[in-house]
Amino acid sequence: MSVLFKPLILFSFSLLISSVSAKSFNRRARVIHIDVQENWDKSWYNSREGKEKSLEKVLQTLATSKTGRLIIARSTEKAKSVGASLRDVIDVGSSSLTDTTLIRKFSPDNPSEIHYQTKSKVYLNKGLSFQDAVLDLAHELTHYSYREPFNPYVTKFTVDQFVSSVIEGRGGEVDAYLIECRVLKELRPSNFKTSSNCKNVVDPQTGNFSKSLGVARFYDVGEYSENFEEIINKYGWEKSKFPKLGKGEALYISSAYGLPYPVAALSEFTTIMGKACENDYNRLVMMREGMGTSSRSPASLSFGKFKNLYASYKTRCSQFRP
Repeated sequence: MSVLFKPLILFSFSLLISSVSAKSFNRRARVIHIDVQENWDKSWYNSREGKEKSLEKVLQTLATSKTGRLIIARSTEKAKSVGASLRDVIDVGSSSLTDTTLIRKFSPDNPSEIHYQTKSKVYLNKGLSFQDAVLDLAHELTHYSYREPFNPYVTKFTVDQFVSSVIEGRGGEVDAYLIECRVLKELRPSNFKTSSNCKNVVDPQTGNFSKSLGVARFYDVGEYSENFEEIINKYGWEKSKFPKLGKGEALYISSAYGLPYPVAALSEFTTIMGKACENDYNRLVMMREGMGTSSRSPASLSFGKFKNLYASYKTRCSQFRP
């Protein structure tokens, strides 16, 4: 039994909340050649060369940035830890996101023994320009290498903690955006100065990147405030749990949901928890039907396992029961 979620990091869950990227650069047509003789504004994906060579050029270019080299090294170590190469976890897709699959494995001899396994894959949007592909890859590799996957069966996240994790947690959307802005500044300083929204996360006093400014801007929902309130009202959550929510223009939009990140994170949380709670409900039904019929364990032991799972289910799934 498994739960597939796209961290917005989509989490694109990317959360995910499907788990989730800030694609808000203003593009201007400029021609510039880099070491691999690619045009920054031309599509990064060359069908004649194929995806392997196309991806390799993007990686090579990202590696010419100091920040890019660091994030590539970190991602390589993460891939190595699960017996894979960096290239094994990067592929071409219709959008840029980090996909994470959570798998639950039950022991046939001991139903209470559960093993969890996660598998992550980074996808790079096939339709991007070369510059945007380099920036998107830096963004998604930040999610891949730093963000811890959300396990809805054991992680005791409240909805506000989940939203906070997606936006401002380690390897979350603000961290990933700051990384891609650093890469842009290192590789194309003229574009960084004149044609990107990265200036929104630069402290005007010091000229340094500011995570606090990034957090403030990423919580802005603007005209989408009604969407946010509609979701929290549906599930009985209090708006006061989200004190950082802002009314400013929503400049940073999740590519997975087409919504500002606070709204996208709410949507991802409800999707993930809804599926996980449905799975646990079905398991409870099967355990109840099987109690007293198994020759492998006493009925009292089976009831104890049922009672423990039900208590966990009741705590986590009050708003998501079938």
